[in-house]
Amino acid sequence: MKNMVEVRNLSFKYSKDGPEVLGDLSFSAPQGSITAITGPSGSGKSTLACCIAGIIPKNVKGEMSGSVELNGRAGIVFQDPDTQIFLPSVEDEIAFGPENLCLSPELIGGRIETSLALTGMSEFRDKGPNRLSGGERQMIVFAAVLAMEPDILVCDEVTAFLDETGKIRVAETFTRLKAEGKTIIMIEHNRDMLALADKTYTLAGAKLLEGSR
Repeated sequence: MKNMVEVRNLSFKYSKDGPEVLGDLSFSAPQGSITAITGPSGSGKSTLACCIAGIIPKNVKGEMSGSVELNGRAGIVFQDPDTQIFLPSVEDEIAFGPENLCLSPELIGGRIETSLALTGMSEFRDKGPNRLSGGERQMIVFAAVLAMEPDILVCDEVTAFLDETGKIRVAETFTRLKAEGKTIIMIEHNRDMLALADKTYTLAGAKLLEGSR
């Protein structure tokens, strides 16, 4: 099975004279797998997520060495859904990405239906995101990212503010995505979510250790 993510000797600082946030990290994630990364707050997990998704160094600059190689396209979902929602309706939110790919209206409509069905959110298509719960908004962000058809999904503590129903819905979505051959990298603390992972790493002291601690 091919690796979809290859991180080799990755190091990163936000400034030349700043502390090392990531230090010589290496790991891989095969197709159709769930890889969990856990660790204490401030250990650099979100920085690693941004490196994998390409936000670093494309949009956030710093001192980076090593490499991150992706065998496909990546999408990222952050902890706070309100940082990724900005349109007045759920349908508009999900259509935004495919529209920017200049897809036909027929293809866009199909992607909206598919991503809503995959996340269990079809009934919310005509609603406004500001009228949804936090968990429902998080699933709309998932649907919007999935409408771009990424091969790799990076999730940065997406269950942190969800109730048990929301966490179950995310877990079910991860299971369906894995069955479809998607590769998931999740930054996570919740034990039930960690139980879904094929492999777990702990990030602490700028180093990555295999297994949870």
